Amino acid sequence: MQLCKLPVLISGLMATAILASAQPATKSPSSHAFVSPLHIPLLLAGNYGELRPDHFHAGLDIKTQGRTGLPVYAAADGFISRVAVSNSGYGHVIYIQHPNGYTTVYGHLERFMPELAAYVKQQQYRQQSWAIDLQLNPDQFPVRQGQLIAWSGNTGAAVGPHLHFEIRHTSTQTPLNTQLFGLPIEDHIPPTVYRVAIYDRDQSIYLQHPLQLTVHAVQGRWTTQPSEVWVKASHIGVGVQVVDHQNGTSNTFGIYEARLYDNGQPVASFRLDSIPFDLTRDVNAHMDYQTWLEDGRAYQLFFPLPGNRLPVYQLYAPQGAVDISDGKPHHLTIEVIDVSGNSRIVHLTLKQAPGAGVHNRSADSCSSAMQPGQLNIVDEPNLSFDLPSDALYDGICFRYTIEATQSPHLLAPIYHLFPATIPLKTHFTLYLKPLPDIPEPLRNKLVIIRTAPRQEELSVAQWTSGGWLAGRFSGFGKFEVKADTVAPLIQPITRLYPGIRLTDAREIRFRVTDNLSGIASYRAELDGKWLLMGQFKNTIYYTFDEHCPPGKHTLILTVSDRVGNTRTYELHFIR
Repeated sequence: MQLCKLPVLISGLMATAILASAQPATKSPSSHAFVSPLHIPLLLAGNYGELRPDHFHAGLDIKTQGRTGLPVYAAADGFISRVAVSNSGYGHVIYIQHPNGYTTVYGHLERFMPELAAYVKQQQYRQQSWAIDLQLNPDQFPVRQGQLIAWSGNTGAAVGPHLHFEIRHTSTQTPLNTQLFGLPIEDHIPPTVYRVAIYDRDQSIYLQHPLQLTVHAVQGRWTTQPSEVWVKASHIGVGVQVVDHQNGTSNTFGIYEARLYDNGQPVASFRLDSIPFDLTRDVNAHMDYQTWLEDGRAYQLFFPLPGNRLPVYQLYAPQGAVDISDGKPHHLTIEVIDVSGNSRIVHLTLKQAPGAGVHNRSADSCSSAMQPGQLNIVDEPNLSFDLPSDALYDGICFRYTIEATQSPHLLAPIYHLFPATIPLKTHFTLYLKPLPDIPEPLRNKLVIIRTAPRQEELSVAQWTSGGWLAGRFSGFGKFEVKADTVAPLIQPITRLYPGIRLTDAREIRFRVTDNLSGIASYRAELDGKWLLMGQFKNTIYYTFDEHCPPGKHTLILTVSDRVGNTRTYELHFIR
């Protein structure tokens, strides 16, 4: 990859000004407009801009003392503009639109305020769906600052009780750095830098192993080990492995800003103020994704890869690279800053030397060199796909192998697409040839399973002309074709038997699981009428209400997986 000649931004900052103590991030002009959504001391489990799989974290995860059911309050005057219920994502979630141009979001809730809960339930019965997403008018549910709107929970994709809280621009729905709005979160602890990574910016990041340097303190001065580094490359990119800390909690967090200087002059910086949802997947280009998969070390990069669209970088040199081709020592300074203004500074010295530093990855057996910004096509007798021009973040060396299999559970050869450790910006459609003469009963039960480091992905296979199978995927790896012929399992959690009396029961629960393709849908009927049953992870439940009056009843629960296998559970009971 050639170093692009980007315009250089001229800066008149001198070293003394550049390395001045970091100041707290500038608060939003509307910071006074919002109060805490919880009436407890605010301790975080996660903050804005944290690196997450395939996305930046879009808000604050506020701890709820290890339990559910804490009252949640409106952060400002406005109206509830949207409410949703889901077993994924934010779970039970409320959106409040405010007259100042912002929207606040309250996720993973346990339950809504009574009047909102009643409306949601009415709409669920109207649409015959527990999962629901409703847009509301300004006059339906106006709220005042500090008004009780819900109770905290653990719903959706939450892995423990907490409140997910966001502040967005209403017009774009772009999530903003929530800690810029003046919430009372104590933080006097600077970030911790673990390592610095050195890259050759004259080649793709995916074709090299970075030089990884640990960081330690020597008499109060933080430096790499060693502090003087020789590398053969002429143009150097820098990445930093860093986490932040806050008072009162052992959790680690993401940083707000980082700056890179060469001999006191700015080279590049990034700041996480706002990240649009349609760009959040580019977190995979903001960090060294390949090294993260292989070593578990998430280096945040000062240089944007060619396919990186994030608007978070300020570049003062072409591509944010340090030019050391003059053979002189280059004293680098890395400053990392959290949103409260706490900072840490790391020093190292770079000098060019032949044969030292960054190592290339082996390019043996490279079937095809693929570049970002162009359509990349693979068209082989048993394998075919087109990578859209916007799919790659940087250049890769693509190759593949086809492995014959004797397994009775596999209905195609095993296809290996390399490298399995690079991220794609967009999904692509993979076409592959299955084994011949697949029995007719299995033809509509096929799934394609992709496995890669830290990843597993499944696509229901679609037959296309010419006897090809097609599936949509987000990356390379190992691809296997299997048939899912087993219906989901429905197992009562509540003790149930035919004719049971449930007079005093508050609810009934079932555990629902599937062996391969996954649960696609469920439907419950009580005495022939649709019944609202909720879902929490792999549990389906019904809370007794006016829809089940005293008397004899018949409950029928039907669950289907993604390829159409269906199982039905029938219960006769007395209420």
